[in-house]
Amino acid sequence: MKFITGFFSLTLFLLGPFSVQAQERALKTALIGGHTFGVQFIWDGYGEAIITEDEHGVLHLSGTQYSKDKEEYVLLEGTITIIDALHFRVKGNLKLFTEGCCGLLDREITGTFCKTGNRKYWRLKERDELCDSYTCTYYMDIFE
Repeated sequence: MKFITGFFSLTLFLLGPFSVQAQERALKTALIGGHTFGVQFIWDGYGEAIITEDEHGVLHLSGTQYSKDKEEYVLLEGTITIIDALHFRVKGNLKLFTEGCCGLLDREITGTFCKTGNRKYWRLKERDELCDSYTCTYYMDIFE
């Protein structure tokens, strides 16, 4: 019995890193392409995020969402680093304007998008840092 338990533990130990790498590759594959994207304070509907991979294997994000009158918007451009099977980090530039919340934001950001539970989207984790959380909280999402 000790042999079987030991063999099973050794197998999990040896295959564990491969399964993590396989999950990260699966996330990378799932990210590449077009996705619904936006923040909830632009009431006219979501926009689109396009994620591409360059010749060096780096993922690039270009996300846009506009209100119908084009006065409110969110623009996110950056590079993606996969953290694990459910989390990735975006480093880039965010330009966001909403009338009823914090007005204009134009800054460099490093933000973590994560998927929890059975959700079909990744949500920006550091959303309270975008604006005064007593005024509003931006829920910025990238959908599968």
